[in-house]
Amino acid sequence: MSALRHPVQFMKSHPRLADAALAVVFLGFAVTAALSVDTPEGQREIGPLGWLLLIATTAPVALRRTYPVEAMWVVLATNLPYWVLDYPDDPVGPALLVAVYSVGAHVERPRSLRHGLAAVAVIMSIGVIGVIAPEEDLPWFAIPAFLVMYGTAWVVGDNFRTRRAYLGELEQTAAHAQAQQRAEAERAVAEERTRIARELHDVVAHSMSVMVVQAGAARRVLGTDPERASDALSAIEATGRQSLDEMRRILGVLRSDDEVAELTPAPTLNDFGRLIEQCESAGLPVDVSVEGHSVPLPASLEVSAYRVVQEGLTNALKHAGPARAEVRLVYAPNQLEIHVNDDGRGASVPASGSGQGLVGMRERVEAFGGQLTAGPRTGGGFAISAAFPIGEHR
Repeated sequence: MSALRHPVQFMKSHPRLADAALAVVFLGFAVTAALSVDTPEGQREIGPLGWLLLIATTAPVALRRTYPVEAMWVVLATNLPYWVLDYPDDPVGPALLVAVYSVGAHVERPRSLRHGLAAVAVIMSIGVIGVIAPEEDLPWFAIPAFLVMYGTAWVVGDNFRTRRAYLGELEQTAAHAQAQQRAEAERAVAEERTRIARELHDVVAHSMSVMVVQAGAARRVLGTDPERASDALSAIEATGRQSLDEMRRILGVLRSDDEVAELTPAPTLNDFGRLIEQCESAGLPVDVSVEGHSVPLPASLEVSAYRVVQEGLTNALKHAGPARAEVRLVYAPNQLEIHVNDDGRGASVPASGSGQGLVGMRERVEAFGGQLTAGPRTGGGFAISAAFPIGEHR
């Protein structure tokens, strides 16, 4: 069986070559049958015209897929004079059967049915003439035999075409589903990468800003006030440790399932007191106020709100210069408002939010259906305001 597999696969991948080979096989069978069978008494011996008709009735099989209807009618048209001229019948039957089958297999049903019925009707008419004509000796049961034989050939071909179309639809549906699945996976990966990049930016930007300010302060007082310089270095160490803990938590999602990561809890609004301490130790006084009654919020919204406060204070620390910052949380009935303002010289980032930090904040807020505004304040400073709808997320 393995020896036959390669030729069969080759023929499947080269259908026109396979049809040409089939036509050659039918012609060889017809020639062999014509030469090996004695011509019955009363029938015409195959001469030049007979050989020409044998070739004409088998050659169209080579085009049975490309031009199935035309091939069938040519085969039938060349069979008719072969029968009428009373040549031996055996050599021409297989080619006509395959031609009728090919119409059912390679033509859409309405057109295929019309031509199939017409061809079978012509064949049946020839059969009726052969039965009732005095000079013919065709038995009566040849008529239903023709109907069964050629009708079955068309039905089998039609079934193969229907099955092939069904399998094609299944393959197309599966390919479409796989493409959608790949697109969903790629989108999920892109969203996860964006989320991780945003988290890393928030952690690193804030921590590095605090550490840079503290390192600058330590450098300036290192020779004159060692104790103050030591306090600044201790603050740098504490900030670095906290940022490392958060980075471990963020990067823990990239670990494989069989690895165990020591993860710190995700930050919430109750944790932003340490942000205030870091900023104040770096020289940025922060006033905090809370209006309204705090309500339980989903963890994802808590993290996003915390990051907005963190990024707002980071911007003030990096761009405001000597200034004072204000953080105001407002718990309204249906939304949480966060305002982070400073009275410094203002950020260098445009109000449209083209900086990475502001872009990240905007994405976080808009993911919950909220709005973010950021820009210079009248009279100096910079203001960031975020509104999170909380009614549908509680």
